Amino acid sequence: MAIQYPINLESDRFTVYDTNLNQPVVDGNGRPKVGVKWASQDVSQMIPNLAPHIKWLLEVKEPAPAYDSTTQRLETFTTIDVENETVTKGYNIIDLTQGEIDAKVPAHYETEAGIKLAVSEIDQNAFTRMMTLISTAGMPDEAELAIKDCFGVSHPITVGQLKIDMVAYGMHCYTQFLSADQESEI
Repeated sequence: MAIQYPINLESDRFTVYDTNLNQPVVDGNGRPKVGVKWASQDVSQMIPNLAPHIKWLLEVKEPAPAYDSTTQRLETFTTIDVENETVTKGYNIIDLTQGEIDAKVPAHYETEAGIKLAVSEIDQNAFTRMMTLISTAGMPDEAELAIKDCFGVSHPITVGQLKIDMVAYGMHCYTQFLSADQESEI
């Protein structure tokens, strides 16, 4: 896709490229000339009197593809196509290794229903406050609500089941607290 004239001064951005060096031209401060606006009042043609090795390349940004952030990551790439006057910035989807996947999962407690509840001190305090509000409001055990797991996914649950899960969650967190306390004494 070559540069289309007239240039759209509002949205078109360019990389000024040196084909002798195979890299963007740098300004007087050593910064590469990328993401620059058109440098001429005339938007109907290429800037006249450029050195033959200096090319203005239209920057094309591909939309980010859909991907599963729990098992994949996006890696950006840049393709320079001097012949077609473009610099394309796109994405590759990279599968995470099992170690990378494991590292993304925060410390958590998993309920019998498979809901992963984070166990940081902040999360424990949030669940305690939520349970206090539920008790103070006198919500019946059959009432439905939604809680978010440690990945931000909402799960429907009854108040009665939440109370049961919170007792097990509390015991898990307490056990973790005792384990950490015993390690600090060693």
